[in-house]
Amino acid sequence: MTQATFLPETWIDQRVRLGQSATHGQGLFASQLIRAGETVIIWGGTPYTEAELRDGKVPRNISYSFIDDGLLLAGPADGLDYYVNHACDPNIWMADQVTVVARRDIQPGEELRGDYAIWESEAEYMLTSCACGTALCRGTITGNDWQRPELQQRYQGHFLPFLNRRIARMREG
Repeated sequence: MTQATFLPETWIDQRVRLGQSATHGQGLFASQLIRAGETVIIWGGTPYTEAELRDGKVPRNISYSFIDDGLLLAGPADGLDYYVNHACDPNIWMADQVTVVARRDIQPGEELRGDYAIWESEAEYMLTSCACGTALCRGTITGNDWQRPELQQRYQGHFLPFLNRRIARMREG
């Protein structure tokens, strides 16, 4: 596996602010109009392998996400990106391994929310219930949701790249 170079810390667009979420405590909100396709977050941090995680070499006071098969990116647990909440009909999604973009126009005061299926692949991951309130609410979110055909169709090409590759292999049979 070739290891890419990552930003030392996560970059978040200056139009994004932390605020009170109606459904999830705190969340990220647009302070100005964000157009579809505009970059809102570029994940940064320290890369670690899954083996380093298993061997206890990843600090405990961090937040991490798997961004490729066997590769995770770790950053501070109090980083603003931690406050990206879930919605089953999200307004943000992935453009590449670390870049989060607006899926549609996001109005001032609107919360930025992503479908965790786009970047969550750990089978044991599960929110016991979803309170997103969208018409497409699935009720429960799991680490296997990326395997759901309707989500694969809805977010085609906008999962993390390693999930896009897994989906392509599934379709090839």
